[in-house]
Amino acid sequence: MSIQAVLFDFDGTLADTLPLSFRAFQAVFKQYDQREVTRDELVAMFGPTEEGIIGGNFTDPASVPQAIEDYYSIYKQGHFEEFQNNEHILGLLQALKAQRMKLGVITGKSRRAYQISAGALDLEHFFDLSITGDDVAKPKPDPEGIHSALRTLGIEPSQAIFVGDSNADILAGKAAGMQTYAVRWLPTFQSQAYDLAPDGILENVAEFQRLLQLNNIIPMTYHSKQQAADIKALEQQCSQADSIQLSSDLEHLVKEDGDHALLCYREDQLIGLLSWFAADSDYAQINAMVHPDYRRQGVFRSLVKRARADIEPLGVHLLSYKIPASSQTGLLAAQALGGDFDRSEYAMSYAGMNSASPLPSELILLPAAPEDFEFMVSCSSQAFGESEDDTRKYFTQTDEPERITYIAWTGSERIGLIRVNYINEDTAFIHNFCILPSHQGKGVGEKVLRQAVGILLQKPYPVIRLSVVTGNVRALNLYLRAGFKIHSEYKYYSGSLYLEP
Repeated sequence: MSIQAVLFDFDGTLADTLPLSFRAFQAVFKQYDQREVTRDELVAMFGPTEEGIIGGNFTDPASVPQAIEDYYSIYKQGHFEEFQNNEHILGLLQALKAQRMKLGVITGKSRRAYQISAGALDLEHFFDLSITGDDVAKPKPDPEGIHSALRTLGIEPSQAIFVGDSNADILAGKAAGMQTYAVRWLPTFQSQAYDLAPDGILENVAEFQRLLQLNNIIPMTYHSKQQAADIKALEQQCSQADSIQLSSDLEHLVKEDGDHALLCYREDQLIGLLSWFAADSDYAQINAMVHPDYRRQGVFRSLVKRARADIEPLGVHLLSYKIPASSQTGLLAAQALGGDFDRSEYAMSYAGMNSASPLPSELILLPAAPEDFEFMVSCSSQAFGESEDDTRKYFTQTDEPERITYIAWTGSERIGLIRVNYINEDTAFIHNFCILPSHQGKGVGEKVLRQAVGILLQKPYPVIRLSVVTGNVRALNLYLRAGFKIHSEYKYYSGSLYLEP
């Protein structure tokens, strides 16, 4: 279904405001017109705005102005005394906006009444436009308001859906040539029967989400145990389907200052994950996975669009997509997003030495002291080709108790560094391993790596991991000789932040 816009009625469709409206009308009819009116009688009056209903049905015209003011006073006060948003409808609107759907309200309410409700319930920001009873000459069931909204949005009737709870809504939507759905998902709605059959009758919001194959994209809450469990389940489902061991890097997502993550749910099932971190001022690294049953349905594209909106204010201009080398789906997706192959990364785990050999005595590793900081910046900047300013910022941001930097010394000379992230009681991750260019090619790197592994084995840490970025598998020999084994390969594709998926 190629739908670009959804237009909604308001009362009984987006908010359960009908009981409050009925009560306010009944109060002013009783006080100023000295008569009791039933809900059915009021529904029969619907069509004009609140002013029109009171002015057109009071027997004493002189009391109309004050009755109108009292109506709005009762109506407004009711929002603050008893009202709250429906969380399912909020989720629906958030999901529609996340998919860049155009949204509008077509209501018979006056502009004043609409602004009271939409403002009190914080709904107005979801909508690209609102057409109220004050904006049309002919209210629903006439399609005037719908036609006006479609013209403003630049959308054809075939590209939009109208959703409402009343017979007048269905007639108006059908007259406008749109797919039109009747809803009964709130406690109070207007119509049980319709003069024209709607395209469907929706008893709950989930039915509409299924109809649109709608994705709900939300930021991850780092301390949510349920979201963490959902991510682990998705990781396992994707790994099993692709016959490779995928990693969500969950340990970086559940930390308060860890990587950013967006979760894509369809109803209550997590079907997609995108995590990112801004490695420096130039690019943000993207890692994503999509449930095998929901691929080729735009989930990844939706996640990337949402991530771009979050990343752009940081001044980042490039995205780097991390793709498992054996995932044809992922590689094709990165290329379709305009990414160019940049480099490969090999995830490795320590498997033990084939034969024990003594650790080099001429080289030692010592935890970094404050006076080593500028050496760390200089060494890392030279080894990895990053600016000293960006490197200094990175080291400052990653100065954490669980992350230890070791300086490699030969005699009184510092020649390199290696960092260890103590992820948990069982797992340590080696990273930022670098040797000064003047000492490279002399076998020093392997000695530093073996010393670091020796320190970790004394703890002991049963799982020791690292990642190696290289364009040449033969360059991995240093790590293989030190006892590490490759368990997965990732390819990186780089593309502009501004290329449209």
